[in-house]
Amino acid sequence: MEVELAGSGGASASSLVVPPLLQLLRSAVDDVRCMAVACLNLMAPHMLKGLQENVEGYLHGLFALANDSSNRVRKEVVSGLVASTTTLPERLVPFMRQLVEYMLASNEHSDPAVALAAAEFWTAYLELQLDPGLLRPYLARLIPILLKNMVFDEYDDEVADAEAAEGAATQKEDRDQDVKPFMPRTREHGAPTAGVDEAGNGGDGGEAVADDDEEALNAWNLRKCSAEALDMLSNNFGDDLLPVLLPIVQQRLQDSNWRSRESAILALGAVAHGCHAGLQPFLEGMIHMLLPALQDPRPMVRVITCWTLGRYSHWLFQGVVDRPGGGRPLLDEVMIGVLRSMGDSNKFVQQAAVSSLAVIVETAGEGHNSPDMLLEPYVKAMLEALAAALTCYTRRGVAVTFDALSCTVRVLGSRMADPTLAGIVLPPLVRKFTSAPPTDKDLLATMECLANVTPHTGRAVELYAKPVYDKATALAAAYMHSGQQQQQQAGEASALATAIAGGTSADGGNVEYDPNYIVLALDVISGLAQALQASIESLVVASPLVQMLMLCCSDPSPDIRQSAFALIGDLASACVAHLLPVLDPLVSCALTMLELPRITDINLAAANNACWSLGEVVIKVDAERIAVHAEAIAHRTTSILSYKGPGRLPHSILENCSITLGRTAWRCAEQLAPHLGHFAVQWCGQLRNIRDGTEKEHAFLGLCRLVRMNPEAALPAFPLLCSAFASWRRVSCEGLRNEMAEILQLYKANLSVSGRWEQCFSDVPDSVRGKIVQMFGNVM
Repeated sequence: MEVELAGSGGASASSLVVPPLLQLLRSAVDDVRCMAVACLNLMAPHMLKGLQENVEGYLHGLFALANDSSNRVRKEVVSGLVASTTTLPERLVPFMRQLVEYMLASNEHSDPAVALAAAEFWTAYLELQLDPGLLRPYLARLIPILLKNMVFDEYDDEVADAEAAEGAATQKEDRDQDVKPFMPRTREHGAPTAGVDEAGNGGDGGEAVADDDEEALNAWNLRKCSAEALDMLSNNFGDDLLPVLLPIVQQRLQDSNWRSRESAILALGAVAHGCHAGLQPFLEGMIHMLLPALQDPRPMVRVITCWTLGRYSHWLFQGVVDRPGGGRPLLDEVMIGVLRSMGDSNKFVQQAAVSSLAVIVETAGEGHNSPDMLLEPYVKAMLEALAAALTCYTRRGVAVTFDALSCTVRVLGSRMADPTLAGIVLPPLVRKFTSAPPTDKDLLATMECLANVTPHTGRAVELYAKPVYDKATALAAAYMHSGQQQQQQAGEASALATAIAGGTSADGGNVEYDPNYIVLALDVISGLAQALQASIESLVVASPLVQMLMLCCSDPSPDIRQSAFALIGDLASACVAHLLPVLDPLVSCALTMLELPRITDINLAAANNACWSLGEVVIKVDAERIAVHAEAIAHRTTSILSYKGPGRLPHSILENCSITLGRTAWRCAEQLAPHLGHFAVQWCGQLRNIRDGTEKEHAFLGLCRLVRMNPEAALPAFPLLCSAFASWRRVSCEGLRNEMAEILQLYKANLSVSGRWEQCFSDVPDSVRGKIVQMFGNVM
């Protein structure tokens, strides 16, 4: 719409279209007015040039149609005003009180489409962080409207489906359209880890009530939008909502109409985060009121109760922490109730219960030092319930269970290496993977879960390793073969795939190319390598995995390259000997991924993993074998560290380059020391930003080796060198601490001779000097 059209005198398409659309707002035909507003609304979020030039006409047109006799027109007008609030708030602020009144009236409109469009206004207003005080006088009117709209319609598809599943001898299997499309999640070294949303799904950690897994596949409607608005209001106004909210909720909880009871429980869940302080004194009574609802005759009451209990899990865990004896019984009751609901005969309740469990487990892992101890009384029961779910749930329930199991294993961490615990979940999970045909639509989610679980199980996975490894390599080969056929190329990958998959056997040749299957097959093998460490060698030696990986590392798909380099790094740690035959081309391939023009958004994760895996190889391979590549590694990593723009490179690639450079310096100091002056400033500047850990230790050991060998070259970077030393919260490696202390002592001794020490040390920021003196007082 912004393209300049030939013969229009330089006008864009939107500039030509908007004026006649504005004229049509005065049409006598309802449908013409409706579609004209709808077309203009589509341009509003991006504020196209044509709309910018006619913004007054657009807003006046909306106001003129505000009370149009056609409900369809009215709905589009409300949507347009909501969009304008988002994109043109400064234009609407003078009329905001009138707009709020209009939205209140529209939110009560008899047409659900008009009411839904108006309900979007409250969330849009609060997300823009406009003055919440302007809404405060309207809360007493708004909250009852939202609560009224949170009641299920008499004829709701969601209710009908849940009721149909009630009492069935066997639950009807889910169709493809019932199951959320698989979305692979990144395995990027150095990138921040995503949070887990309300249903235990990877996401941005948002708390909107409509984001939970149960609602993600269903149509957005007035009930869900109203609940989200109530959630947002509670986060902004907190306990001020309760005097209006609680009397209505209490009345509905006693109502014989299950829809009223369900909406009251939904409201309690919606305000759980925002009104926690005001509800805290009533928590125990509220939980005891909710628990019986887990056995309500109506399935949707049981569903919403599971969700609401999960929303209060933070306060339940806080009660255990604050009152170790007194808080535990209430949490016990909730866990018993949720775990029992996972065995409900209705598949919709099952899904809600397992989602609630995921939220509870994730909450235990947030901000608590020992989440496994908080969960200890329930660990075995949780894993047994999840294992049973994998066996008996329908497809959609299994998908939610995969997320919950991944979350649970991550929070329990090393506890899962206990063979007794691993032995509960691994058999059904491995069976699901190994028995699935290669074209199974649910196989991707199965592989992702397996890749998440196995790294935490340690040697306990050894019993299942060979069938998992064989299946994963066969899948990767089959889909690589398919990709080669699709490109009408016959090469090494095709031959390997045929050799492993057995030509046209069950796992070979008869699949339609999909890179996700290769990505996740490699991730499964990565999980095994992390768990088994050196014990995976017997599996690797008997397969063409390394040759396949070399092909994958240069694959056109960035996702395949990303997973391939991640597996290279894991194999370097576990059994580096098998990478030695391909060491030179492997290093060359990794350095190619780190060429500056290649580091684009789409290639960033692959570049990060290439850099990380290169560092893993460097510290495992004999120094003599790496020495020939040391200068090339330093050149490529320092070119990234020295990048001046345009734009800024992400922190993740800078961190990985800093570590890999340090590891190379540690192993090949003689090759890099003469060049230290070219990159000391940029390198020390980045090393300050790395979090404590083994990788940081390696990088600093390399830094110290180079500085010892060429102290004069690092002198211009001395203030940044001190800042890098001071960035440690705690240096657990005594050898590294001594190295840093001796370097400072060396500089002080040499510079004192020439009278330059005081000047050099005064160039170091005061806060850094204080930390240095605190860390190395006896030297300074």
